[in-house]
Amino acid sequence: MCERLSIGEYARRAGLSISAVRFYGDRGLLVPASVDPGTGYRSYDEAQVAAGRMIGDLRRLRLSLADVATFLAARSDDRPALLARHLGALEAHLHDARAVAHTLLTEHPRSETSMARVTLPAPTLGAALDQVLPAVSRDPEEPVLGCVLVEARGGSLRLVATDRYRLAVRDLVPETGGDQEFRGLVPAATLRRWRPDLPSEGSLTLAVSADDLAIRADCLDLACPLVPAEFPAYEAVLACDAGARAVVVGREALRAGLSRVADQGDVVLVRASRDGVTLVRGDEEVTVPARGVGAVVEVALDPAFAVDAVEAVSGPDVVVEIADALHPVVFRSADDGTFTTLLMPVHVA
Repeated sequence: MCERLSIGEYARRAGLSISAVRFYGDRGLLVPASVDPGTGYRSYDEAQVAAGRMIGDLRRLRLSLADVATFLAARSDDRPALLARHLGALEAHLHDARAVAHTLLTEHPRSETSMARVTLPAPTLGAALDQVLPAVSRDPEEPVLGCVLVEARGGSLRLVATDRYRLAVRDLVPETGGDQEFRGLVPAATLRRWRPDLPSEGSLTLAVSADDLAIRADCLDLACPLVPAEFPAYEAVLACDAGARAVVVGREALRAGLSRVADQGDVVLVRASRDGVTLVRGDEEVTVPARGVGAVVEVALDPAFAVDAVEAVSGPDVVVEIADALHPVVFRSADDGTFTTLLMPVHVA
């Protein structure tokens, strides 16, 4: 029979204070192996030391008690994802804290002369964010891909996001300031937080300096530091011409078909032929009418990503460009060339 540890010895070996051991025990996280009915003294088994150390580590990571309980109850295979999600939230909070500190420590107004400015219709910027934000990476180990590139050049304001599996690009035409040039990375978490505050009508001004980005309108003044990093070179992917065949498909019909097969698994085969676009997943097969199809061409895609790409397209019809099973598939509106999503094909063994 294993020797029981007193609460003091257990606390020392688990790296916890005695009060913490009692606290976690009262919350059901560290239940004593036994409690003396006469004295109320708690004792613990040697095997419980590792659990105590784990709880201490999780609390140092700022997990709430509820999240600690969830982590302890989770399977070992699920625990990395729980920690990754928590770390991503910590990084977002840290960025927000730095932004607030930056504002507090700036004792004079932002220099307007050092900022490039463009004016845009407020609804247009909001819609553009809705289109590109789904393509942002949520991997905490890829912080740069957790940002949106905001780039002004050639009379256009461009928003770009990628998670390496898909690329979303939206070009906007400024009302004023189209001759400005700048380039900066804005955390997607900040843009998601700002999105509900953007006006649904009128115009707004987007101002960028070497270190900051601001969005201003009537009764609105949002600002955050830019992320000092380089965004991946994406232009070569956009410029790639692999001899793709373009087909025009009804947006709602294609979205409904993809949603139907998306429930069946993580890969869908997209086959374009004279009969239309056929979506195949296991025993499920859906054919959507299409125009402009020549020879048969097919590619495997992540159906959830494909649904996002179709939903982000404006207008009643979607243009889908498929080259072969190896090159990216392009989704864009049939009547608006300002937004493009590229999806990387999925390898099927």
